[in-house]
Amino acid sequence: MLKYTMNVLVINDYNWDNFALVSKRLNPRCIDPNHKINYFYGKCMQYISNICNQNMMQLHRRPIIEGKIKESFEDSLKFTKFCIIFHNFIEYNTISSLFIDLCKDNKIPYFIFSEHCEKFYFNGEYNTSDKFKNVVRKIEFTESSVNVIVPNYIVYPQVKTCPKNIEEIVDNIRNTYQKLKDEKDSKSIIYSEKIIKDKKKLIKSNKEMNYIDFMNNKIKWKETISKR
Repeated sequence: MLKYTMNVLVINDYNWDNFALVSKRLNPRCIDPNHKINYFYGKCMQYISNICNQNMMQLHRRPIIEGKIKESFEDSLKFTKFCIIFHNFIEYNTISSLFIDLCKDNKIPYFIFSEHCEKFYFNGEYNTSDKFKNVVRKIEFTESSVNVIVPNYIVYPQVKTCPKNIEEIVDNIRNTYQKLKDEKDSKSIIYSEKIIKDKKKLIKSNKEMNYIDFMNNKIKWKETISKR
């Protein structure tokens, strides 16, 4: 498996706001910059996007599709080398606690960072002896099938902010472009009509001027003849 295809899934509590801690972990010093950061759409997306941009790291934005939650989570865990979860152990029955269980069940390495401890948890055990970047380097990716069981009681506040159906997005973009084209065409027609009218006015004024010049020249010619 090529390293360029590796994904790192990032999850955080819904009310997580310590993005200085996130920035400390999501950087090329700790994670191979060729790996792709995966993150679900939600209210914190802009913070994660800014951190990835600042560190020149790839970000793959993932939707949680209502009605296809199981498929969305299974897809997010495929080709995932490890998962990073920012969790303060005060939110349960949410996406943070769910992915801890999913990583355990599917044997996907996972880290938990919390504001309540100085170090981190690795695969459920509190690590005090090694650095995060050293543990990351030791992780070997093993491709395996992923099976997700989603409890009915899990709360998904982030689903509200996921993008609309992709077909609806395409239709909206197509309609927007059509409106812009129609507006441009209508303005073009008005502009063309104005040019035609201006040209007609110009032609009319030129004819009038030519006629005036002709009459003036005719008068001068008669005066010249009469003086002879």
